[in-house]
Amino acid sequence: MIYWLSLASAAFIGLAALVWKMSAIARENRLLKAEFSLRRLNRELNVFFISDIHRRTVSEDIIREVKERGIQLVIIGGDLAEGGVPYTRIEENIKRLSSLGKTYFVWGNNDYEVDQERLQEIFKTYGVTPLRNASVLHDHHGQAVNICGVDDIRLELDDYPAALGGVQPGFPTILVSHNPEIHHQIQEADGIDLILSGHTHGGQIRFGRFGLCEIGGTGTVYKAPYLISNGYGTSKLPLRLGARPETHLIKLVPGPRMEGN
Repeated sequence: MIYWLSLASAAFIGLAALVWKMSAIARENRLLKAEFSLRRLNRELNVFFISDIHRRTVSEDIIREVKERGIQLVIIGGDLAEGGVPYTRIEENIKRLSSLGKTYFVWGNNDYEVDQERLQEIFKTYGVTPLRNASVLHDHHGQAVNICGVDDIRLELDDYPAALGGVQPGFPTILVSHNPEIHHQIQEADGIDLILSGHTHGGQIRFGRFGLCEIGGTGTVYKAPYLISNGYGTSKLPLRLGARPETHLIKLVPGPRMEGN
């Protein structure tokens, strides 16, 4: 009897330690660096990309570090919030992020769980530009970049052709889609220079190589480089294992021009 009680106690302690560790990992604040060469880009452009904030408050330490890096552009890749998140927290996150530079937002599936009018009011207050199957030409001291935002694929609200409809030829194009399934829609002829996504959380809880989704990372599809983020927050359980939270400092540099560009 004592043996079994000891074994049960050890198992409970081990499980509690694992849960504590997973909770601690989920609260980490990580700023990863990435660099991409974009054809048609004339001058270096620094971008801060964050997705899947959910219930977290963006760390002031991250904001401070990003400011020190000289960011010109902020992109929020969806799931800024979810049902039950206080609007004061959503507003505080937007306030902090928009303090870094011009900010653009693309919807994720969980963003539709909050009141859309209140969300739009927050965006308007802090000068955030939401992109719902639309594109804008971002200009920073003479460096123009197309930014295209595709609405959520999981909810079947995406319209990729509409997102490309306003693209201005001759300038580099960044495609932002919360869901990386957008990779199945693009074509090489679309001229996409960079794709930014989140949504998967890198599986959030992984055991070695095994998880519900692939770990985040970079790659290329139809000659367009992409970045899929593990995201900053968590969904359902505030726990992570094997898929640490992350935000991204992205340096865009001029790349070799192709003939005719």
